[in-house]
This record gives sequence, structure tokens and C-alpha cells, in this order.
Amino acid sequence: MTSAQADAFRRDGFVRVPGLFSPAEVAPALAALEELRTTVLAGPEKHAVRYSSRPPGPIDVWGVSNIMTPELYDDRLAEVLAHPGLLGFVQEVLGPRLRFWTAHALWSPEMVDYELSWHKDNEEHEYHEASGRPTHVQFNVCLTADDAFRVVPGSHRRPLTDAEREEIGRLGSGELPGEVLVPCEAGDVLFFNHHAVHRGSCENGGPRRTLHMNLQAADEPVGGQTSWKFMREPGYLETVHPTLREMMRRTIEWDDAHPISRAEAMRRLRSKRDILARDAKGAR
Repeated sequence: MTSAQADAFRRDGFVRVPGLFSPAEVAPALAALEELRTTVLAGPEKHAVRYSSRPPGPIDVWGVSNIMTPELYDDRLAEVLAHPGLLGFVQEVLGPRLRFWTAHALWSPEMVDYELSWHKDNEEHEYHEASGRPTHVQFNVCLTADDAFRVVPGSHRRPLTDAEREEIGRLGSGELPGEVLVPCEAGDVLFFNHHAVHRGSCENGGPRRTLHMNLQAADEPVGGQTSWKFMREPGYLETVHPTLREMMRRTIEWDDAHPISRAEAMRRLRSKRDILARDAKGAR
């Protein structure tokens, strides 16, 4: 890991680190993801799945959120978050003490392609920071070849352009000036700032198998409220990987010290429901 890569991340809003995971490190995570995928596809209604099509049409799923729930937890996936190269990059950008944000699994749909709309995560579309300082580090750990990610470099450091605002406003996936596709191979890690304008797209039947995760600095003043109910269940934290356990404990501590208003909680719930509804159309 180099300072130049961290500088590129701050400047461009993303950086691909090739071969960060060796084939020997990819293999157990890929096996675990395949087992998880089989479980999810056997009963998608039981999980927070991402649909490209759902009833009354055919059911087609391209991923699942919250893979650290007791029903889906696997040490082989949690160990990804303890990888020294991955943690080294995130700590260089955010500092040594981290808190957990999210962990999802993504794969190619089986029947229906999807084209996600342009967006900044959490619908924080007007947020930008000229220095490139991130409030999170989000990353895709690619366990197979993955060419799903498109981004507009530098868009996290400036206001939206008229073209970007128009595409975001209409939930569009049209070509944007300056956009780049970031193809990855198995073992690559794509780090990105979730305030960069980005989107994903994926054809059905492809090989994509990717872990999509997000960490914050333990004392980051924005964000939080991701200490999901399952994380607070008695005994749960004692069952997970020690590195993940410590990051989850910091998340719980931060959330308890920074409660949000009822109005903000409702706004987030509405936003989540809107995004899930658009998932069903393959639009977000």
C-alpha cells in the first residue's frame, strides 16, 4: 500500500488496488459467498435482498444487504475486514480506530440485467468536500472479475454539474461527461468515496461475486446509526471475528452517544424504502 494510492483516492474519489488479495485469500471468501448466495436464493423474502425483478414478474436477485446477521454470518467473510492490506489502506485514510458501517454481498443476476441510476450514497447528492476528505471509505473486494462500477472522478470535491443533477433527479443512467468504467479482476479491491457520483450495471449470467463494505473513523462526526438490532442481541458480538467485534462495539458506542431525531429516523426509513422500490425495477 502506498501514499500515492491514498492521494489518488482523495483526489479522484476512488482507487483500484490490484491483487490486494492473493488467490489463496480469495478462495475461502469466494466459497463462503457462494454458500451465502445459495442460502439467500432459497428464500429471498427472508433477507434484505436486491432485486432486478420481483413479483408479479420473475424473482431475480443481484445481492443481499447485512451479511453479518446471525443467519448469514460466516467467519470467512468477516476475516476480509481483518486483512492487513485492506485495513492498512483504510487506516491511512481515516486513522487507526475504525467503526463498522455496512457489509453486503453482490453478484450477477440470473435473468434480468440492471442499470443503476447515478447517485451519491445516502441520497446526499449535494454533499461535497473540496479537500477530498472522506466521511467513509467504501470498498468492493472483488472475488471474481467485476466491471460493474462507473464513477465521475473528482465529483466528490465539487458541486454537481447541471448534467449530473439532471441525471440524478430523473433516476437516469445516461452517459455523463468524464465518467469512467473501473474493471477489476479477482483479488482487486476498489476503494471509493461514496460522495463521488457513481453507479453500477451488470449483465445477467455473469461471473460477478463481490463483497461491498464500508468503514468510518471511530470519531467521525457524521453518519452513524448503523448499529443494527442484531448487533445488540445478547451474546452476538462474542460470536464474531475479533476485528469485526471491536469495530461493531465502536459503532454501538457512537450511536448511543449520538441519537438522531425521530424526524431524521423517518427520513432515513423513507429513503431506504424508496431505494428498495427502485431496486425492484433495476433502477438503483
